Amino acid sequence: MQVLLLGAGTVTSRLNMQLAEQGHSVIAQIAAFTPQHIDLFDFRALVVVSPESSVSPESLVQAAERGKLIFVVAGVGDGMASWANGVGVPSIAYPPSDVDINKLYEEMRRADAGNLAADDQYRRAVLGSDMSARIQSGMAVRKIAITSPKGGTGKTTVAVNLAVALALSGITTYLVDADGNAGALQYHMRMERVNTTMIGLLRREIAKANKGVMGDVASGAAYLNAFTPLENLPTLRVLPGLITDDLGDEVLQQEAKVAEVIQGLYEAGVAAGGVVIMDVGINPAHVVHRAALKAAEGIAIVIKPEIPDLAETRRWIARMINSLASVVGKSSAHEFIGSRVKLCYNQVVGDGFKAAHKMLQQALTEDKIELALIPNGIIPIVDPRLAAQAVNSDRREDILIWRYKKEKLEELGPFADSLLGFASHFVPAVREGASRIGLLPSPTKKRSWFGKG
Repeated sequence: MQVLLLGAGTVTSRLNMQLAEQGHSVIAQIAAFTPQHIDLFDFRALVVVSPESSVSPESLVQAAERGKLIFVVAGVGDGMASWANGVGVPSIAYPPSDVDINKLYEEMRRADAGNLAADDQYRRAVLGSDMSARIQSGMAVRKIAITSPKGGTGKTTVAVNLAVALALSGITTYLVDADGNAGALQYHMRMERVNTTMIGLLRREIAKANKGVMGDVASGAAYLNAFTPLENLPTLRVLPGLITDDLGDEVLQQEAKVAEVIQGLYEAGVAAGGVVIMDVGINPAHVVHRAALKAAEGIAIVIKPEIPDLAETRRWIARMINSLASVVGKSSAHEFIGSRVKLCYNQVVGDGFKAAHKMLQQALTEDKIELALIPNGIIPIVDPRLAAQAVNSDRREDILIWRYKKEKLEELGPFADSLLGFASHFVPAVREGASRIGLLPSPTKKRSWFGKG
C-alpha cells in the first residue's frame, strides 16, 4: 500500500522503517498536511502521528472525500484521537506499544484485502458515525431505473446527477449504463479507462454459461468487479454502456441470460449495502431495457412538460401496462406500474408543469388507465452555459450537483434543492446527509428566475 506518513519525531521515524518492512511503500514523510498535498502525492493511505505532525480534521475529511484511507496514532487526551473515535477511523495510542503497532498493521492488512472500504470511511469521516448509520438503514428503494419515453429529455443528466448526489451524501452508489442505444455515461463521467462495459460483461457471462463455468458469478463478485470506482468519489462506481453497432449481436438474442446479468447487477449492489441506478433507454421492448425495468423497485420517467413528451409518456405507460397485463393481468399490471413509477419533470420553468401534468392525467383517464401519478421530481432549467460545461469540460466535478457542492453557485441552488427532493423518494434520509456536507442551499438564498422565491 502506498502511504503518506505525517510526523517528524522518533515514533514517526520508527514507523517509516517498520512500514517498509511490512511491505508498504512510504512515498513521503512530512510534518504538516493540507488538502493541497492530496494532489501533490500519489498515495492510498494517510498515517497520522498526531503529536508529531500538524493536520486538522477538516483536511482529513477532504482526504476521505477523495477516497484516501486514514489511520491515526494519537494520545488519549489528543483531540485527533477524539475525532478518530467519533467517526470510526482506525486509531491506536501514542506512544504506541508493540501491541498497538501490530493493531495498526492488522488494520492496514484489512484495507489491502478490501475489508476496510474507502466508501465506508468517506461516510464516517464526512457525515459522522450517527448519520452514516441512518443513511445506510434508511433506503426505501435500492434498485432504480431511470428512463424516458423519448430522447432529449435529459434522462442521462438526471441519472448522473442523482447518482452523484447520493454518492456525495454518503450512499455507495452503482451507476449502470443500460441504454441499448449506446448510452453516454462514460462521457458524462469522463472515464478513459474502465474495468469493463455492459456489453463486455454480457459477453463474458454468456461465454461462462456456454462453458458451464460457475463460481464467482453466484457470489456477485464478478458483477461488483465489473464496476469502475472513481478515485475522487469513493462512494460511486460506474459500469459504462452497451456499445455495439451489431443489432444481431449474440448477447442480445439470449434474453434469459441478459435478464440474469441485469438482476445480478442489481442484487450485487444491494448486497454490498448500496443503491443501483440503471440509465435505461427509451424503448421498453429492448431486451436490456425490459430486463432493467422489470427488476427495478423504482422507475423514474424523465420528461419535459411539453406536448410531445406527454404524448410519448401516455403511449409508453400504455405499452408497459398492456405488455404486463398479458402476463399477470390488468389489475396486477396497474399495481406494478403505480407502485414503481416516479414521474420527474425536467427543465421546468416556473409552475408551467402543472398544466402539463393535468393534461397527462386526463389522457391516461381517457385510456382507462387508473394511475394516481404525481410529480415526484420537478427539476428546474439550468443556465445553458453551466449545462454545457457539465458535459463538455474536462472536469468531472463540473457535473451540476458536484459543482454546486464545490462552488456553491447561487444559480445552481434551485437545481440542487429539487434534485435532492427527488432523491428523497428513494432514500428518505438523503437530505439530512446532503445538509451535513453542505449540498443543500440555504433557505435564505434567492430562488433566481426559475420560479417564485
